Amino acid sequence: MASHFHSLRIQELKKETAKTVSIVFEIPTNLVADFLYQAGQYLTLKATINGEEVRRSYSISSYGTEALQVSCKVVDGGKMSTHLVNNIGVDDRIEVMPPMGNFTLRSVDQPLVLFAAGSGITPIFSILKKALNEGTNSIKLLYGNRSEDEVIFKSQLEALRSAHSDRFMVQHFLSDDGERLDSERVQSLVAGISEANYFICGPEGMIAAVKDGLEKSNVAANNINIEYFASPKTEKEATVETVVSGEVNEIIAELDGERHNITLEPGESILDAANRIGIDPPFSCQSGVCTTCKCKVLNGEVEMENNFGLGEDEAEEGFILSCISKPTSAGVVVSWDEA
Repeated sequence: MASHFHSLRIQELKKETAKTVSIVFEIPTNLVADFLYQAGQYLTLKATINGEEVRRSYSISSYGTEALQVSCKVVDGGKMSTHLVNNIGVDDRIEVMPPMGNFTLRSVDQPLVLFAAGSGITPIFSILKKALNEGTNSIKLLYGNRSEDEVIFKSQLEALRSAHSDRFMVQHFLSDDGERLDSERVQSLVAGISEANYFICGPEGMIAAVKDGLEKSNVAANNINIEYFASPKTEKEATVETVVSGEVNEIIAELDGERHNITLEPGESILDAANRIGIDPPFSCQSGVCTTCKCKVLNGEVEMENNFGLGEDEAEEGFILSCISKPTSAGVVVSWDEA
């Protein structure tokens, strides 16, 4: 079924750094089941800021029995991040969608190598706590920041390192000191590690460098897990710019048990068209990263601009990200209820 927003009370605010805050939510008894989550997932938040509705996704940084929290770092020009860090207070309410995301730990029975940079530590922190509490294997965290003052969860990471010194190692890289997680360094850091799972989250450049280093170290593709906070820049193939004509632009969309006939306008994605007619499907980033807008193709052919959010198995089962998808055949039927 399609997910919907719920108004949640802010129970606590934790200042992690000068630019980062963790937001703890109170979950009413009747919504506990809806807000069960896996380490590494995210929440989509919605707020009206200066008269404009803004939606953004933020990774969950809590784990297990800890109160549900997300962590947000201010980004230059970021409407939602600025609002969350500077304007909200305890007892305020905010619209929150139940947890989503596939950046999750499938097994705690393998060694784990975690790469994070900046606020990319947020889902990594949740995954780390799960692995430490539920597994017994070695864990290595390689964490990059501009300076020591910007290290999010610094004291918590040190406490975990002390408590699990037999199997958890954390290494910091500060770019102000000339330390970077480039491809060559990654290769040296993972040398001699076998049968590990690798998780990567951070800016696009860092992700590309780490991924390149792992590939050059012959790490199997299915052992590399990546969470993008923004859609990577890619050259769009000519086939993506589908010319909509005839009946190709006529689709049917299912949401909350109802069917809607939608006619796409030139250049529109399926999500754009659905929002234009006001049926309000779930969405957040609108760039093909967060997967909030995922739906299933029940009939016809649909083409996605790229696929950085869905797993190969989901794509094979017919799931698409509606924000970057367009119909390429007549008779397309999509369903958010099946997602």
